[in-house]
Amino acid sequence: MNTPTFTRLGARRLLAAACAAMLALAAAAAPTNVLIRVPAGSPTPAGLPELLAQWRQSGQVANVLLLTQGRGEKAGEAAQFEALAVLEFPSENSAAIWEKDSAPALPAGLIVRRADALVHIELTPRDSNRSIFVVNAYRPTVARAAYNEFAQSYIRPLYEAQRATKHVVRSTMYHEHGPDGQTDVIAVIEYRDSVAFAAIPPLKLAIREKLTATNPGYAKYDQVKGTLRQDLGGTFATYTELPPPDLSDLPAYKPETKIVGGVRIVGSELKNAVPYLAEGFRKFHPEARMVVSHIPSSEGGIAGLYCGISDVAPMGDDAKITDLMPFFNAYGYMPTEISVATGGYEKRGSLFAWAIVVSRDNPLDEISVDQLERVFGAERTGGWVLENNNYLYTGRFARGRETNIRTWDQLGLKGEFAGREIETFGYCAPGFATYFERNWFHWSKKWNPNFREYVETKQTTPDAAGASVDSQRPLEELKTNKFAIGIAALMHAKNHPHVKVLKVIGKAGGPAVALTPDNVANRTYPLIRDAFFYVNKPPAGKLDPRAREFMRFVLSREGQQIIASVGYYYPLKADYLREQLRKLD
Repeated sequence: MNTPTFTRLGARRLLAAACAAMLALAAAAAPTNVLIRVPAGSPTPAGLPELLAQWRQSGQVANVLLLTQGRGEKAGEAAQFEALAVLEFPSENSAAIWEKDSAPALPAGLIVRRADALVHIELTPRDSNRSIFVVNAYRPTVARAAYNEFAQSYIRPLYEAQRATKHVVRSTMYHEHGPDGQTDVIAVIEYRDSVAFAAIPPLKLAIREKLTATNPGYAKYDQVKGTLRQDLGGTFATYTELPPPDLSDLPAYKPETKIVGGVRIVGSELKNAVPYLAEGFRKFHPEARMVVSHIPSSEGGIAGLYCGISDVAPMGDDAKITDLMPFFNAYGYMPTEISVATGGYEKRGSLFAWAIVVSRDNPLDEISVDQLERVFGAERTGGWVLENNNYLYTGRFARGRETNIRTWDQLGLKGEFAGREIETFGYCAPGFATYFERNWFHWSKKWNPNFREYVETKQTTPDAAGASVDSQRPLEELKTNKFAIGIAALMHAKNHPHVKVLKVIGKAGGPAVALTPDNVANRTYPLIRDAFFYVNKPPAGKLDPRAREFMRFVLSREGQQIIASVGYYYPLKADYLREQLRKLD
């Protein structure tokens, strides 16, 4: 009689244990933050911005926010710092490596502390150069767990409601880990601009009244928040761009044609790089009228070209054939594709390079692009080729079933791997598929039949069925499955210590190249991505002077410095940049 009860109890315990394990994994994989403060009254050390820029550019740090010129928010109130740098790492492991290898280079006299992001709310894209930053400091008077509960019940709904007004574009509350037991809470609030900052007080009052009336958790903590923390004051600070890398080997921009009137740019904003490029261009062409629209994003970029409403189409992904064919139907030739930046190393939204991953129990250490194409692809009758300014289908790229790689011994592995099927997995989002179908399969859509498809967490449904296709699942499974190989984002893969990232060989007989920041930036790693702009240039004709002059600026030292300063992409190497410039003529 007790067996069913015992079974249900055991199942509950098993489920609880599984949930706890998943929460522990999520915590280990969550971004880790380090706060670096220059104490109030102390000058910002010379070379600190350059050091932060070096870490960001190399990929050691996923993101950096630098705020300077700290001053008290209220009249007569002292600032809490002179400068504040927020460093974000993709994982605890990444932060530990930085702490050991790189942190000793920091100047003396700084306050450096790890911190948990209790709440993080943001809107993108945003232009932080026009933002108003306020940093509030608190000293909790309760235990960390109790303060975290307060943050989730009271602070999170408040931040989310403020974001909905679009006046507040970022709100992050950090809880420090102090070596002396003192664990201050730092809240970084970013207002869209001075107009939004002035407008938010009455909106905030209305938000608080509504939350008090409709949210019991918020109402509960609204009564006692003063007993949970000591208010240490607020600090105004100025957003400070990190200096760009040395690009003295790139050509400086020299206008060849004076531009007067509209230059129309429709497509992706590329993490705010495009608006800054437009602004930089106007410094050389003050009579140019830059018209920038990101409403359609990448999906509408080329449509703007063939509808005649734009001169330049920036894209966040490779253009699909379905994007290109309407343009061909309108003009009888394809738009010209120009790379303007090298994708990032691992940062989300940076067009990061792809990682090829296996279990650490798998003896394979490297693989060639040709082998990858035959592992992940399938037999085909042909492929598409860009010929005579049109995509045409040809049997030149046909390959038979006998060319497939389906078992591990075909990659040279022996013993228990001999004859074992290679299990494949990767992403199924459109941008992912387009990159590999274009670069590996000659636009064929025929993948290995056993290819398992996953997406990032934000693209899954909020239930168990969505969790089952989260891109973290196959990475977790590599702990017990040594017979699988996948295409992954390094920002996820590096959080799993049982995952090995393979070196990749580009051309036959070439070296095996590791996925490192330097190898992505110098374009030697074979699976990098590009940020592309598309323009309408007739095959035997000239590019419109407005588009040509703007693209010359983008492909100049000044334009590439702007792209590098945004912090998501790498500037182009000099030889590759010259290749792109030749496409303009």
